[in-house]
Amino acid sequence: LNTVRGAITLDIPTFVRFRDSKDTFRRGVTILVLVALIVGMVAFAVDFIGGLINPPFEREMAEIQKGFEQWFQFAPQYMDPEDLAEFNKYFLPNFEAGLEMVRKIVALDTRLPRALTVFFETLADWVQRPLAMLGGFLGYGIWVMLAAKLLGGKGRLQEFLGTAALSSVPYLLLVLEEVPCLGSILGLVAWIWGTIIWIVATAVTHGWAVPLTTDEGVVERYEVNWGKAILAVILPALAVAVLIIIGGLALGGIIVAAFRSAGG
Repeated sequence: LNTVRGAITLDIPTFVRFRDSKDTFRRGVTILVLVALIVGMVAFAVDFIGGLINPPFEREMAEIQKGFEQWFQFAPQYMDPEDLAEFNKYFLPNFEAGLEMVRKIVALDTRLPRALTVFFETLADWVQRPLAMLGGFLGYGIWVMLAAKLLGGKGRLQEFLGTAALSSVPYLLLVLEEVPCLGSILGLVAWIWGTIIWIVATAVTHGWAVPLTTDEGVVERYEVNWGKAILAVILPALAVAVLIIIGGLALGGIIVAAFRSAGG
């Protein structure tokens, strides 16, 4: 609890103690998994109860039909009347027939009671959440480690990943992610807060947080090179963004060239 409190308040001595503790990586991963399980527990309860009241298929179909209704409010303004008439004549009847077929399949009797089926489905979602979170964390952490090394960082991988795992703590806010509007706001706050913890952990583990001591040898404060730490954390994201932009431009060029050749 002291570690969690120190991580939330961005207390650098807490990060230093955590980095220098035994089994830093194991402790950090344990905190990350516990955060994911706690957050997922609320979603598990909501999804399980919602699945009993309203089956997932019915909810998905309701969302699809709602999307069609919203689309029909604006489509006539932009579509050719003949195209719209063809759409209503051929597509909608087949789509509704397909929905009815799926409803009948879902309504077939199964060997297990529906409540038990819903339970196992929501349980699977709950269990896979920490695995997905851990996978994303490790994948991004390795790239941040590489960027830090290129910038002269001296940290070790296990110490860095273990300390950086404290960035999962702000995601405890997502226990309220099911609340409309509020969940999105808390998700953004958790992401910003977690990114700042990533920066602090990177600075501490790669030697960019230098302790300044008094004449008696007591650490008075830390002088931090925030520039390198911030750059190491954001470089992987920038690299991915640049690759996406380049890929999009290349794809656009290929499409334009294809259209030009077809027109020629």
